[in-house]
Amino acid sequence: MTIKDIARECGCAVGTVSRVLNDHPDVSVKMREKVLSVVEKYGFILNANAKQLKEQTRRTIVILVKGTSSILLNSLLERIQKRIEPLLYNASVVVLDEYDNEARVANRIYYEHKPVGIIFLGGSPDLFPSDFARIPVPCVLISNESRLMEGGNLSSVSTDNFAAAQYSTDYLVSMGHRRIGVIGGDLGGSGISQRRYDGFMSSLSKNGIPFDYERSYVKSKYSFEDGAKAARLLVERYPDLTAIFAMSDVMAIGAMRCLFDMGRKVPDDVSIVGFDGIPLCEYYQPRLTTIRQQTELLSDEGLGILLGCIEKSGPARNKFIPFEFMEGESVKRLC
Repeated sequence: MTIKDIARECGCAVGTVSRVLNDHPDVSVKMREKVLSVVEKYGFILNANAKQLKEQTRRTIVILVKGTSSILLNSLLERIQKRIEPLLYNASVVVLDEYDNEARVANRIYYEHKPVGIIFLGGSPDLFPSDFARIPVPCVLISNESRLMEGGNLSSVSTDNFAAAQYSTDYLVSMGHRRIGVIGGDLGGSGISQRRYDGFMSSLSKNGIPFDYERSYVKSKYSFEDGAKAARLLVERYPDLTAIFAMSDVMAIGAMRCLFDMGRKVPDDVSIVGFDGIPLCEYYQPRLTTIRQQTELLSDEGLGILLGCIEKSGPARNKFIPFEFMEGESVKRLC
C-alpha cells in the first residue's frame, strides 16, 4: 500500500493524502476522515525516514533582497532562481525594506530554518559585524562589495561602485558641469550609497569643484516615487544646478518626471545621469545616460562562488564585474 494507492481509493490527489498524513489544515473534514479511514483499513504507516531523506535531498538557499522596488535586484533574483531550479536546492526569498538590518534578519532566519547558504541581493551585511558574525554558513553579497577580510564566510560579486560613480561624474565635468546635485541613498546604512558617493566626491576633488552636502545632497530610497520627491527638494534647495547624479536609474527616471512637471527640460535645463542600466533607460525619453551593470555575470558569478563554498568548502572571494558606460541623451554639453 502506497500513498498513490490511498489516493486512488479515496478518489483524490496524492497531494491531498500527503497533507492529511502530515496534518496540514487545508483539507476538508469529510476528505480527511475518508483518507484516515483508508489508512486505518490497510494499516498504512508513513515512512518518516524516507520523508526526511527527501527533504534533506533538496537543501535551502535563502535569498535576502534589500529593497522592495529595485528593478536591478529583481532581475538578479529572477536569474538566480532560474539557475537554482534544476539543482538540488530550494530557493527561499525574503524581501526587506531598504532600512532593515539584513544581517540581523539573516541571523534569525539561519537559526530558525538552517539554510546551507545565504545570498544578499543589495545591502551591506558587513556594516553589522556583530549580527553577521553569528552566521556560520557561506554567504555571498551580490551588487555590493564586502569590506570584511577575506578568509571569512562572506564573498561578494559587484560592480566597482566607486570607480563607476567617479567615471560618471568625470563625464559630467567633461561636459562642462560644475553645479552638480546628488540624489542618493542613506550613507549611514548603505554601503552601496557610500561607495558611489565616495566615487562622486573623488571626481569633484580631482577637478577642484566644491560641494555643499546640506544643499546639494538629498537622501532617497531607490524608487521612482522617492526619486521624484528628492528631485523637487533638490531643485528647491539648489535652483541653479545644471546636473544631477542619481545613484540609480529608478531615482533618475523619477527625477526626470518631476523635472518635467516642474517645467524643467532634460537635458536643456538640467542634465542627469543614472546608475544600473535597467532596460527602461533605452526607452525613456530622453534616453538616460547611465552605468550599466552586467546582471547576468553578477548573478552567475555570485551563485557559482556560493555553491563552491557550500559544496567544496571553497574560500570566500571578492570579485568585480566590469561596468559599461551608456551615453544616452540626458546630458547637455555646456562648453
